[in-house]
Amino acid sequence: MVLEIFTEFIKEPIMEFVVVPIKRHISYPFTYKSKVEKLHHEAGILKNRKVKLQQAVEEATRKGEEIYESVNKWLIDAGKAIEEAEECIQGEEQAKKRCFVGLCPDLKTRYQLSKKAEKKALAILELANEGDLDSISFRPPLQQIVAPSVYAREGLNSRELFLEKVMDALLDPDLNMIGVYGLGGVGKTTLAKQVHRKAIEERLFDVVAMVAVNQTPELRRIQSEIADILGLKFDVEEIPGRANRLYERLKKELEKEKKESEKEKKVLIILDDIWKKLDLNAVGIPFGDSFKGCKILLSSRRQDVLSREMGTQKEFKLDVLQDEEARSLFEITVAGAKDSGLPPIAAEIAKKCAGLPLLLHTVATDLRNRELYAWNDKLKQLSEFDNEEIYSKVHAILESSYNNLCSNEVKSFFLLCGLLGQSNIEIQSLLKYIMGLSLFKNITVEEARNKLHYLIDTLKAQSLLQDGDMYGFVKIHDVVRDTALSIASREQHAFIVTSGKELMKFPNKDCTRISVSYCDIENLPEGWECPKAEALFLFTEVFCLGIPHQFFKGIRNLEVVDFTGIHFVSLPSSLAFLSNLHTLCLHRCQLDDLAIIGDLKQLRVLSFANSYIVELPRQIEQLARLKVLDVSNCSKLKMIPANALSKLSELEELYMSNSFVEWEADGNNASLAELEKLSQLTISEMQIPDDKILPKHLFSNGRLQSFRILIGDNWDWDDNYKTSRTLKLKLKASIHSGYGIKVLLRETEDLCLDEVREVRTCCMILTGTAFRN
Repeated sequence: MVLEIFTEFIKEPIMEFVVVPIKRHISYPFTYKSKVEKLHHEAGILKNRKVKLQQAVEEATRKGEEIYESVNKWLIDAGKAIEEAEECIQGEEQAKKRCFVGLCPDLKTRYQLSKKAEKKALAILELANEGDLDSISFRPPLQQIVAPSVYAREGLNSRELFLEKVMDALLDPDLNMIGVYGLGGVGKTTLAKQVHRKAIEERLFDVVAMVAVNQTPELRRIQSEIADILGLKFDVEEIPGRANRLYERLKKELEKEKKESEKEKKVLIILDDIWKKLDLNAVGIPFGDSFKGCKILLSSRRQDVLSREMGTQKEFKLDVLQDEEARSLFEITVAGAKDSGLPPIAAEIAKKCAGLPLLLHTVATDLRNRELYAWNDKLKQLSEFDNEEIYSKVHAILESSYNNLCSNEVKSFFLLCGLLGQSNIEIQSLLKYIMGLSLFKNITVEEARNKLHYLIDTLKAQSLLQDGDMYGFVKIHDVVRDTALSIASREQHAFIVTSGKELMKFPNKDCTRISVSYCDIENLPEGWECPKAEALFLFTEVFCLGIPHQFFKGIRNLEVVDFTGIHFVSLPSSLAFLSNLHTLCLHRCQLDDLAIIGDLKQLRVLSFANSYIVELPRQIEQLARLKVLDVSNCSKLKMIPANALSKLSELEELYMSNSFVEWEADGNNASLAELEKLSQLTISEMQIPDDKILPKHLFSNGRLQSFRILIGDNWDWDDNYKTSRTLKLKLKASIHSGYGIKVLLRETEDLCLDEVREVRTCCMILTGTAFRN
């Protein structure tokens, strides 16, 4: 009885620890084929997962994202595991051989191979599971372009000392918000850029971001620019939600180092050109004693905006330059060096510029390579004002530069730049406006673009325009813009309402330009009688702004209309009165009923860029004179009526980036074949989901001078792309080797392959394609 109990007691451990392992080991020589097949199967799964992950890594890298170290390590480990598995699989042939003159199987080799295959299959299975990652990359902080050091080169020692004082205040642990104030044109933005440069180059702060606020603060833009520096991508669109995301991210940046060491993480936010109180909470910037590591530098013309409205703890006044430094800056600007043989009156002219760097630059630029009479005339102009009349002097000199512009076309263009209510102006928008205002008669869009760049270069040469903060933009200084507005009010009877002002009166009957920028208004009034008005610009963040249906009745000679940031359930019925309208821009709007568009028979430019729009109306086909159609970034656009585009016989430029992709859907939508009928088309941006629907002869005549085309899924492109003929292939299915794709490849200057599955097929197509560009 005892023996029976003892036997039952030890039987299970013996089976588990002795018999089962022995049985498994004995089975190895006879199961090597199944073990190798299992390894081959697992290795195949791992290989597919590695290829997919490698493609995702390459795509993330092209987007400028950085890959997590764990992902790179997994790819290396997977590669090694696949190589080892393939070596093991190759050993199967050796295991098939027999020993003892072929009488017996080679049990030892089969045993070793079977055991090794089993072990590697288990390791590969575990590794494959580890490769199932939710996230592989992250957006790194934006590499910022810093301004060059200028004060030493221009001989401005006082500015260098001022810069040091500001830096000392920013590094003071008891201060977290300081301000710099001074006259317009005194150099506040230049100083802010020098603080930005110094903070980055000397690594005084862990995060540094500089944003221009301007007279009309755009919270969304300010949020985006700071987020770009942080590598933050917003997953919400509403401004309050974005503010929360930005606030939490900056808060985490401040707390990051506290957990790892005693050193406090430091963030510097530079907000340049503040005109009135800016709600930092609405932007998403943490501030105050609870966030001492977040330093904020503000610049403004007015000290009270800084101290009373923003609550700065210390303010610095940036004064005008003293005579010696003013002369140094003037001489270096006009001749490239100090004391370089300039006329004797150079010192007098520099002194008359009242120490304002903006004025010194403007005058010096205007006198560069000019004869002596021009210098004498400039001195006379400057001498007509007392030193106390600084602003009068600035505007007088700027008006003088305006008067010296070479043609009425350049002058009119300068005033147009001033009317647009913002410092940074998109060049593409300027093109749309000059096409509408008929600055140039009977020319193509490309010819207008060439003339536009001439106008821009001319104003830059006179220091009336600058390079913009972003690619594709130009910038106008606020003092220069004020002068432009003053001249426009006088010469063009322009009606101007700027940010924060109320719409208290109507424009007069002689008004030719109307500009309303982010003013305090909920409804536009009826009854405007402006028969001479040619352009209307209305920029607002009041999404539900009320516009009466008869609003356009008294301003029916308009040639350009731009409404930005409005929800239209339907467009005002009086829009049909605008028989001379050449350019209609409805940007960042929500657009429901657009049928009335068909009444605007003289339209040359129609732009819905960045708007919420689901379908274009059938009536668009009536716009037979249309030259530019822009529906870029209209990501909700699903319907363009079939055969409507083909009726736009004079269309020269078509912009559909990040927009319509439902080509030929349900048989009722537009098809790519319609574009073959547009014989004037020279520029196109679009997405084509499948290369199989690419018509054979769409690009065969070589008329497209510029294109940006993505074939595949998801518009994913850097808006700063500068190459004129760019093709991106992003195909998860195999590429079709049709004639259409070959022709397109032949015209391409820059080809990007992104997630192309059949790389071998693609290479065969490329090999057979004669690239001309």
